[in-house]
Amino acid sequence: MRTIEDFKPFVPSNDYEESKAFYECMGFKLNWSSEEICEIDTNFGYRFLLLPRNHNNYAHSLMLHFMVNSAQQWHDHFVDIKLTEKFKGTKVAPPELMPWGLLITHVWDPAGVLLHFAERPEEKI
Repeated sequence: MRTIEDFKPFVPSNDYEESKAFYECMGFKLNWSSEEICEIDTNFGYRFLLLPRNHNNYAHSLMLHFMVNSAQQWHDHFVDIKLTEKFKGTKVAPPELMPWGLLITHVWDPAGVLLHFAERPEEKI
């Protein structure tokens, strides 16, 4: 039987060191790093590979979606750590209820990658 043991997207950066620092500031962990690639651990079971380049401005087409227990708490965390003040070009939007029912905090990383921190409001206890 064929199985998939792991899945990690490749995420581009414009400034490799700045992007590594951005994700660490968010609370993610740098598992290992080389000049060509590094592994970022979200600390909740998922990882991605950060690249030191942004071929054809790919970052502006890439989105990463994280299902979380509270979009508001993630938004508050990003504001508390002053993410947009520390990293030029980053943006954090307050949670917004989407027509398809998810409450989402949008975050743009320094290269323009769009991160969705989404929750299902009806699952709140």
